[in-house]
Amino acid sequence: MARSHGGGPKPSVSTIEPVTRALRVGLVVSLLATACSTVASGPPLPRPTPDVPGSSTSTAAPVTTAAPRVSAVTGPTCPSVFCLSYHIEPGATWADGTPVTPDDFRQTVTFQLGPGVQEAEPGYALIDRVETVDENTALVSFSQPYGPWPTLFQRLFRSGHPFQDIREADTTGAFTFADWVEGEAVILERDPEWWADRDPLSQTPLGDVRQVSFVFVDDAEEMLDALARGEVDVITTRADAATVQDLEAMEAVDHATSAGPFWEHIDFNHLDPMLSRPWLREAMALAINRDEILDRTVRLAHREATVLDNTVWMTGTPEYESHFTAGFDPVQAAEILSQNGCAPGEDGIQVCDGTRLSFIWATTNDDPWRREIFESARDDLAEIGIELVGSFRSPSDLVNPDFLFGGPQVWQLINFSWRAHADPHRANSTYYCGQEGTLNVNHYCSEEVAELIRQTGFITDQAERADLYNRADSLYLGDFAVIPLFQKPTVMAWSNVLTGPQPNNTPSSDLWNLASWSGKEEIVVALNSEPLEIDPLSTTDDNANLIMSPLLYGAFGMRPSHERVPVLVDSVDVIGSGS
Repeated sequence: MARSHGGGPKPSVSTIEPVTRALRVGLVVSLLATACSTVASGPPLPRPTPDVPGSSTSTAAPVTTAAPRVSAVTGPTCPSVFCLSYHIEPGATWADGTPVTPDDFRQTVTFQLGPGVQEAEPGYALIDRVETVDENTALVSFSQPYGPWPTLFQRLFRSGHPFQDIREADTTGAFTFADWVEGEAVILERDPEWWADRDPLSQTPLGDVRQVSFVFVDDAEEMLDALARGEVDVITTRADAATVQDLEAMEAVDHATSAGPFWEHIDFNHLDPMLSRPWLREAMALAINRDEILDRTVRLAHREATVLDNTVWMTGTPEYESHFTAGFDPVQAAEILSQNGCAPGEDGIQVCDGTRLSFIWATTNDDPWRREIFESARDDLAEIGIELVGSFRSPSDLVNPDFLFGGPQVWQLINFSWRAHADPHRANSTYYCGQEGTLNVNHYCSEEVAELIRQTGFITDQAERADLYNRADSLYLGDFAVIPLFQKPTVMAWSNVLTGPQPNNTPSSDLWNLASWSGKEEIVVALNSEPLEIDPLSTTDDNANLIMSPLLYGAFGMRPSHERVPVLVDSVDVIGSGS
């Protein structure tokens, strides 16, 4: 299931893949002093009804920025309550050598607000205008402060060049589109006149790869066989024990396993009269041995995998804090049940207030790890007298909104995955109550948590936003709203004649530093399916994104360290109200 702007849950093949989560802005952020500057205004922008983090509340926080920077350079005056001044990287050009200009920022906003675009970052709807300060500076004015501003301009589109798909898009990356032979391959070629003299994200020297062919291999075993035979040079796939063992046996192949972008968890249905009681959720959380679950699942493929103790930030991100404090303690779990008047019935199952503690556990039927999770949790809970009844369903049945958002008569516990993205803001409604909680599958409601999450929509200082999210998550997990488990590992493997490949579980993709790869002039990358289209405005097709990542650069990119760094910009100044 993908979380998209303005949309509800959508099914995926084997997991639910909505949005969230993590990553740091490594930019120059400053509050400029008031100064005079000549600013050229562009054409008016369309203004759809905004659907932005925090916009549903009237209790907007005042704009907050990082500590002021002493600047020897005067900057533009913000004509509204909030502005961003983008300083374009000197020398950055399109493939034909035309410089990147403020007009390209204006065009990007226009494209994102165009008809039929369903996946645009919601902040674009808050942009009043994009103005030209000088040939290398774009001033972007907003109708209100926008907390997740670093998520904007992840791809930049050229002014005056409309397009339908990747065949027509002008590029700023190290490669250009060459051909698409449907059913066979998408081919990219190196731009010999590319503007950068080093790879912008890794800051390493440019490599010698001149052509990249993306081929389509929909069977994981065939993909591994093709890699072993040297027919493909690079693959990325889900890590399981058999795949990792096969890769370890390949002499001419290097590989790296890492925590992936999907995070597995167990949800309680808070509409259930018993599961709405925090003490029962705490007892169940204490009774489930999460370390044993990892030993039976992800650690078979990724020995360094750790339990996940946060629902906002993923492990390895700078903002990550451990908030799920319930360890494995079945003795304490049993005591909690006893203290709340529960007692075993004739069959050994606990009875509390006349209710037998037997619950429906729903999950997908296509994932052996999920069966292991169920069996481990079932055995653990049986030790304290709680019964689980498995309901294994096809992925399409599970993500059907009538089922996924159903009441306790449909499911009482559910196990699936969310997808983590670069910033948590699109998942905000997971924590909201009632109709506002459009992604609140478990029906948990805490106005205190919701208000903290709302405030992240207006706080423009990223450290303060991270603190708000962590405070909210601490309350959320302190109330045992869900049980987070782990991130599902992925493995990237490549021919060992190549130097440079490194996994990157961020929107920058595993080809994040392709410009610096060396060892072969022509390489073949295997994808598990052929995209139906490669729409540069779309962000939800992983294979399309992998193809686009060496072509279309944005203001920022992300390193594997989860640091967001400038690419097409030199820096960004945040200008608050009254500056």
